[in-house]
Amino acid sequence: MSLITSHFLKVFRGFPRFKSYRTAIFAVIAMFLASCATGPGEYTKTVTRSLENTGGTFLAGVGPRAGDPQDGRTGIKLVSDGPESLALRLAIAENAERTIDAQYYLLHNDETGHLYANSLVQAADRGVRVRLLLDDMDVAQYDAMSAALDKHPNIEIRLFNPFKRGAGRNITALFEFSRVTRRMHNKSMTGDGVVSLIGGRNIGNEYFAAREDSNYNDLDVLAVGPVALEVSRTFDEYWNSPYAVPASAVVQDKRQELTLDEAKTRLLALSEVAAQSSFGTSLTHDARKRFATSGIDLKWVPAKLIADPPEKAAGEADTSNLVAGQMLPYLDAATLSLYVSSAYFVPRRRGVEYLSAMSGRGVAVNILTNSMDSTDVLPVYGKYATARTELLTAGVNLYELRPDAERADRERLGLGLSQSSLHTKAFILDEHYLFVGSFNWDPRSVWLNNEMGVLIESPELSREWLVLFKEHLRRNTYKLQLDDGGGIDWLTWREEDDVNVLYRTEPSSSGWRVFQSRLFGILPFGRQL
Repeated sequence: MSLITSHFLKVFRGFPRFKSYRTAIFAVIAMFLASCATGPGEYTKTVTRSLENTGGTFLAGVGPRAGDPQDGRTGIKLVSDGPESLALRLAIAENAERTIDAQYYLLHNDETGHLYANSLVQAADRGVRVRLLLDDMDVAQYDAMSAALDKHPNIEIRLFNPFKRGAGRNITALFEFSRVTRRMHNKSMTGDGVVSLIGGRNIGNEYFAAREDSNYNDLDVLAVGPVALEVSRTFDEYWNSPYAVPASAVVQDKRQELTLDEAKTRLLALSEVAAQSSFGTSLTHDARKRFATSGIDLKWVPAKLIADPPEKAAGEADTSNLVAGQMLPYLDAATLSLYVSSAYFVPRRRGVEYLSAMSGRGVAVNILTNSMDSTDVLPVYGKYATARTELLTAGVNLYELRPDAERADRERLGLGLSQSSLHTKAFILDEHYLFVGSFNWDPRSVWLNNEMGVLIESPELSREWLVLFKEHLRRNTYKLQLDDGGGIDWLTWREEDDVNVLYRTEPSSSGWRVFQSRLFGILPFGRQL
């Protein structure tokens, strides 16, 4: 349908004196396409809450088995390894007895997606209540499967901020852009209200080192205790908000309808194939054993969940309640250092001034983001690149991930060669606070997307991740600096080990990609990046 619209626009563009007619015809076409689309019909939605009385369940015993001091602190484990992160999710699903709450921006139709979705179905078959909340941006292509699984008596699927299906979906996105552009970027999974995984990973092969052509460097937090309870309560707020619509009300195309049994059979077959893949057989299967003993190495520390309220999706949240607003007092109080890992880093004018001021008062500011060749969103890099000279001049240290990062590690694991891309969203403040979550340092995370993360107060964990972070900077990044003339074209990057290699232009990038990046840098994207 969009091709038809494009054709008509080209035809009528040549007749300027009939501008009013062209406008009218365009409006008719738009209304026709919108009428071809289907949106949420009439529906009822039951308010449900997390089950907090889950004492005596297997997962409720994880904390005590790992030495829970019962003093309000949370058991925390940092999970940087992709396969381990997926294995922990599967273990939570396998061992849950009462409830599973999962909230994701993306759930891909690939091997890891099949394994994960099937683990939820198997839990539901055991009588576990499964609530799955997905952002609607990427779900439409899986409507038949999600609608079928939603028929399971123990599974309910809701879609966050959905928009119309059918031929007019793209037209709807255009005419309702101010609403559709706001997405739920949160990522969490909680079992029995006591064990949560929160961080930067969606559900898909690239997030768990399961693809041979690309790999996202990412970080999750396993949280046991009070923070898991906070995650459950925040999930309830999203689940019962007006922005979460039952999948059955959104998916109305009967032509692709599957029965529940058909969907379960198909998903089981796909997950069995995934389990026999090279990645599936490499997954660690000792997670249940580690949950059953003290094998989960938890650090019991003060921690709290920081999350945007669901009404941010309508632009109605108070700024002080946003993730950025809640983090600001901690950043304002910094005196020693700031280490940031952000897949998408777009500081804009106020951000440049803020970070420059931090550096000016003696705080060592260090930023890691994607290079031109490792980024998966070139406009983001283009806009960030316009701020580099000013940040470097102010004393901010900038690092960019090399696309061949950690290639040796992947070869050793037998996963083949892969291009790396940074996806970790974390920062360390004064070697005392560590934040891990879904929040990027860009306008979209600040103002448009719903985000969440865990703020951990622990010098031990902060330094643990900082050691890994600094080693990562040394081995896998380009370090940017200005030449004596301060020109952006004379940036240098430090390459691997102790060998310094000088680049006069963006490393590894083609002239066409450089041109595109610079073009994106001058376009007025506003808060969309």
